[in-house]
Amino acid sequence: MDEKGLVRRCSAGDRDAKQEMYETYSGRVLAVCRRYIRDRDRALDIVHDTFLKAWASLDRFHPWRSGSLGAWLSRIAVHLAVDELRRERHFVDELPPPSAGMAGEPLPAEPPVDAGRLQQVPVEELIDLIASLPEGYRTVFNLFCLDGCSHREIAQMLGITEKTSQTQYLKARHKLAAMLAAKYGNHEKEQP
Repeated sequence: MDEKGLVRRCSAGDRDAKQEMYETYSGRVLAVCRRYIRDRDRALDIVHDTFLKAWASLDRFHPWRSGSLGAWLSRIAVHLAVDELRRERHFVDELPPPSAGMAGEPLPAEPPVDAGRLQQVPVEELIDLIASLPEGYRTVFNLFCLDGCSHREIAQMLGITEKTSQTQYLKARHKLAAMLAAKYGNHEKEQP
């Protein structure tokens, strides 16, 4: 598919081109939204808003700067999903106060997980485990690990401090490690 041509046709108001863009990328955009928004109907609303925003700002899409069209749409979806979470304040209660930062009580060591067994975890199951994290942990984990945002960017997006972002990420990792260890714990043979 010629992304530039599709964008050019959408910019000219071609309804068929907009339908083609939606059909091509809506699944990917929905997957991105569902990483942040558990409720499918709310996530679908954000998918709809993503395409409306994209179509209104197609002049800002430049492949050499924005990457692929799918990546650009995904970034729009992430920002809209995070804006929705921030507006609804779903994660704020789970975040420690900004002054707590990393100086609070230390986190315990991550539970051991057999690396060989971990590689056998189905991707769908790992996605489900991430989705089961508390809203604040999941939001920061997704932004940092899956969307490549820095803690500074996350702090600006969520209206928290960088330390709080770092803490939420570490707590998310610990919680994921504990869930994985419970199911795929270190089952190495004991030495006699």
